[in-house]
Amino acid sequence: MSRMPVLFGVHNHQPLGNLNQVIERLTNTCYRPFLRAVSSASWFSFSIHVSGTLLTWWEENDTAVIDLMGDMADRGQIELLGGGFYEPVLAAISREDRKEQILKLSEYLERRFGQRPRGVWLTERVWEDQIIEDLLDADIKFIIVDDWHFLVTGFRKEDLHGYYLTESGGETLAVFPIDQTLRYCIPFSSINELETYLRQVAAKGKMAIYVDDGEKFGAWPGTHKRVFEDGWLDDFLESVSRWKDEFIELTTFSQVMSKIPASGICYLSNASYDEMEQWALPAGNILQLQQLIRSLGPEAKGIYRPFLRGGHWKNFFVKYPESNHMHKRTSAVSRMSLSTRLPDRQARDYILSAQCNDAYWHGIFGGLYLPHLRNAVWQSILKAEAGLRKGQDLSIDESDINRDGLPEVVVTSGDACSVFEPHSGGQLVEFSLFDHPNNYCNTLTRRFESYHQPLRKFMESGTYDNNAESSEGVSSIHTLTRVPDLSLLDDLIYDWYSRNSFIDHFFDPAATLDDFRRCDFREWGDFANQPFEYNIDQGTIVFVRDGGLYAPGSPKTPVCLTKSFIFKNKGMSVNVQYIIKNRSNDLINCRFGVEWNVFPAFLALGNGEVLVKGQEQNFSSPWEQTGDKIAFVDRAIEAELHIGFGRDITIWGFPVNTIAQSESGYEKTVQAISIMAHQELVLEPGEELQQGITWQMETAALKSAFIL
Repeated sequence: MSRMPVLFGVHNHQPLGNLNQVIERLTNTCYRPFLRAVSSASWFSFSIHVSGTLLTWWEENDTAVIDLMGDMADRGQIELLGGGFYEPVLAAISREDRKEQILKLSEYLERRFGQRPRGVWLTERVWEDQIIEDLLDADIKFIIVDDWHFLVTGFRKEDLHGYYLTESGGETLAVFPIDQTLRYCIPFSSINELETYLRQVAAKGKMAIYVDDGEKFGAWPGTHKRVFEDGWLDDFLESVSRWKDEFIELTTFSQVMSKIPASGICYLSNASYDEMEQWALPAGNILQLQQLIRSLGPEAKGIYRPFLRGGHWKNFFVKYPESNHMHKRTSAVSRMSLSTRLPDRQARDYILSAQCNDAYWHGIFGGLYLPHLRNAVWQSILKAEAGLRKGQDLSIDESDINRDGLPEVVVTSGDACSVFEPHSGGQLVEFSLFDHPNNYCNTLTRRFESYHQPLRKFMESGTYDNNAESSEGVSSIHTLTRVPDLSLLDDLIYDWYSRNSFIDHFFDPAATLDDFRRCDFREWGDFANQPFEYNIDQGTIVFVRDGGLYAPGSPKTPVCLTKSFIFKNKGMSVNVQYIIKNRSNDLINCRFGVEWNVFPAFLALGNGEVLVKGQEQNFSSPWEQTGDKIAFVDRAIEAELHIGFGRDITIWGFPVNTIAQSESGYEKTVQAISIMAHQELVLEPGEELQQGITWQMETAALKSAFIL
């Protein structure tokens, strides 16, 4: 090739469970207009990856977009890129699942477009050596990563305008590094700036490699106006048409590999892109790393920046236990499926869809913080498990589900699954229905995020530290200005325990509902998130803790708390018996409450309500009521969760709101409905309190068995 090869590619993806109206809007304002524009320039050869989740939506709702891609594939304008069908992080799933994901997308593309992919788009560019052999086994010849992967391994920036070979088991895989300069230039810089950079690369006889999110062409804030209304894309195509006659040649990855030899061999470190590695760190470490990077002068930054790194993508499982539990449950259901003699194809598809990456992490996009995305993953997990457990009787087992070295107690049947953590308050961390798929413990704990720091400063000073914008006033997603709404600041609250259920509190009698909302109600007990002893006896679990109360200015008051869970109706009904015994020689006078953090399906799907004594509660704000029962009515899944107390009791409730950044700014989101039923606790030395609580589901099939 006499002219410089230019590899141009886009990656289009929408998460499992994203709202139909959102995907429809993005299809009409981003994906379709981009494809139409480049389709009209038939000389514009490029590569494209579309995730299976988005392809499936188009197949069901807008086949014209797929037909447009098919026309370009037929005339050889596009090279289709493969990957995991449901856009999983390949390094985070098993080898069996990894191969199945890759083959599922490859076979779909071959069947639908007549083109079997030779290369893959690596989800979130999460690289580990372990994926190489599985890619090769799936007949993949090349993969695309960021130049960052090479830089942190020790390569020089100037040596990354080409591709390299890596190997495993004697077989080689081509690895193409995406040029970060081009990623940040397109479409945010002017055409003149882009041309200047391309000519600089061409002068050295190299190739230019660009692949990035297709959402940059109309979906990211400000880009639709810039790319389409202001004519950036038209100017780009017109300029490329001129450049191809002068110094560039548009080509594809497969074509390059057939004509140009590799630049050498590479063995890459575990890596993702720079920003992702920062997001995977604990919030405080993110701030420290950012401060360290800022402290470098321009010259030092150019030399040392690649060696100032964050963490690996899998660290999100450490950072967010909710993500880890979801991930490990998916893995367990997958193993259960593969252990059957003839795995059910529908169950396998549900399992693969549950591996869609978006709900497992959080950076700029909402991800884990979006309840409807987590709900979609849980629905897939539970639909798969429903088929695998159909007809099973109740069983109670110990299992280290989360792989943290501490056992959980797991209650399963053909109808439901409950998971308890003895080492953390004997809390209920999952209560899932199979036939009416929902995990009522699909909650999220309020925790500090690094981007909360400027919000705090804004609260204190009224000024906000804006990020720098590009020269033409349209920012990359990584440098967007996010000025907060002052009303959000009241919800910058952090929890000192996880937002699960059956959490036991002994607290200050003077505490208020707002104190509870702020997680600052002056806890006296050491029960909420501390270890319990336990034993399992047929259909019953008994949790016991010899703990104590620590009233201000007083020594420890020994208290024993026992809570027994008796399961009926295949785990759909639970009778809980509490016994609290004063083991001290002093009078106890405080308040005792049991807390539940509930994720009714209507938080994701709508069409539901919260009832106390039959009266609807406004769950969008804090409330206080007196009653003997609370009901969560989910019309979308035709199920109701009832929590009964046997007598009237004081009930506090509030929405668990989080403040998270997204591509459009800061968003307040309801992650759960928190309630606490509490009462005055006055116990003489040696005296005990007994309290019964029922937790039970009501569905059409269970109405006759429902205990009033």
